[in-house]
Amino acid sequence: MADTDIAWAHADAIKAMVEAATDYPIFMGEVTAPDDQLEYPYLIVWPPPASRPTTTLAGYGGEATTRTQITAAGRDVREVLAALDRVGAALHRRRPTIPGRRCGLITQTPEIPDPPQPDRDETARTLPDGRPVFISFLQFSLFSAPAIADEGS
Repeated sequence: MADTDIAWAHADAIKAMVEAATDYPIFMGEVTAPDDQLEYPYLIVWPPPASRPTTTLAGYGGEATTRTQITAAGRDVREVLAALDRVGAALHRRRPTIPGRRCGLITQTPEIPDPPQPDRDETARTLPDGRPVFISFLQFSLFSAPAIADEGS
């Protein structure tokens, strides 16, 4: 994996962890299913760009942090909350595996205000009976650095 692919690798790792822990449909970056084939609740992982700090005197050492948002869409408030609770349980304080990288623990992003309570999203797809879809989200932070060549020996 090139250092330029870090953001997508983080999002893929997070998506894989949620897929392993839940049975919800999960989309990456956009909902790609037709309205009449959507199953509720569903999740959307929004791949973020990576931030790359300067952490050594020589400059950039390959480290990166992402803040990934996962949005849950459901038919009512309870369905959205249950989906986000399961996402949080699958990710918070867990360590993903990304080939070629050493990953820190995923944390629910503490620097931002609490996630909003689930609310109607009049811009989201509506249910077949015309009712609105409810949504809310969580954000997670993940730090990774290049793997050390002799790790695992």
